[in-house]
Amino acid sequence: MTEEITTRSWWSRIKDAFVGILLGIGLIIGAIVLIFWNERHSLHTAQSLEQAHKILISVPASPINNQNNLKVVYLSGLATTHDQLKDTLLDVTVNAINLYRQVEMYQWEEKTETKTESQMGGSEKQTKTYSYNKIWSSNLINSAQFKNPQGHQNPESMPFQSFKQYAKSVTLGDFILPEELIHQININEPVDLSRVNKESLKSHYNKPVQLLNNELYLGENPDTPQPGDIRINLTAAYPQTVSIIAQQNGTTLQAYQAPAGESVFLLTTGQHSSDQMIEEAQSQNKMIAWILRLVSFIMLIAGCSLILNPLVVLADVLPFMGSIIGFGTGLIAFICGLSLWGITTAIAWFATRPLVSVGLIIALLAIGYLLIKIRNNKVHPQNLK
Repeated sequence: MTEEITTRSWWSRIKDAFVGILLGIGLIIGAIVLIFWNERHSLHTAQSLEQAHKILISVPASPINNQNNLKVVYLSGLATTHDQLKDTLLDVTVNAINLYRQVEMYQWEEKTETKTESQMGGSEKQTKTYSYNKIWSSNLINSAQFKNPQGHQNPESMPFQSFKQYAKSVTLGDFILPEELIHQININEPVDLSRVNKESLKSHYNKPVQLLNNELYLGENPDTPQPGDIRINLTAAYPQTVSIIAQQNGTTLQAYQAPAGESVFLLTTGQHSSDQMIEEAQSQNKMIAWILRLVSFIMLIAGCSLILNPLVVLADVLPFMGSIIGFGTGLIAFICGLSLWGITTAIAWFATRPLVSVGLIIALLAIGYLLIKIRNNKVHPQNLK
């Protein structure tokens, strides 16, 4: 564990705080753009899914009926391929839709914990604590950038790389699946590694090779791994049942461009009805919309907080005053962020969901009226009599 202590002057903090105003304005603008895009996109996606649902027809995977060309179709069956995928490093060949080699190396990782403390006069004491622990990672961690690399060195490169390859030709009955759908088939199973030539693999890395629970381990002792040890897993997506909603285009399938403006191109592994697939897609759309709403709300609060931050720094000449002002500005930033989010969302909805937008505006006005009334009652207690 390493500790680093630095002190920032009051003037330096003031400069940074005023620069932060620009960042705050940028966050607010970005949040407003995100709100408008998200509300439009989520509504159009929901409408596009509903439009596809209304006109889709269920078709068999074979034979192909040319009369259904350019229609929205639902089909389900076994996705298969004749392609042989080979991992040249492990010398393993499988008949599969995809083949994924995951390589992880045991490495040092640096974690930083920062603690700040306001000082009398407005300066700020910053204490950074660097701690180190060992983890398995698929990505190379550059230990040269550590604060204290001594005793925490990682290898300079990964001896082997993770990789994924896909079959070029995958069919569902008589339909040839496009690449976009092939990449969505992702139910993988372990590939048997018992026939891997361990001596050949050892010659590449000069470390003992062991097979443990169908996982290749390159190192002296898997019970006490050391930085630089490697473990390799191999999985494959074998022929499996899939369900698809798409637009028929000759002998293949393509995305359906709905009148609402979004494309519909769905694949789920396993046997699922068209109703289930549309319902799941609608649920995912709602979840993404709410996640982005939360992100935009946080961006607005952060932006308002940055704009008000110079007041906190100015008051921080006396640390206790800075804490009081900081609490106040934090509350104001939350209220401003909430108000901006509500107003912007209402405006965005006005273009897409007019009735809901009016309802939201009425709710905001009602909340504002109640807050003002409560405040007035506190200022003039006689109003309660």
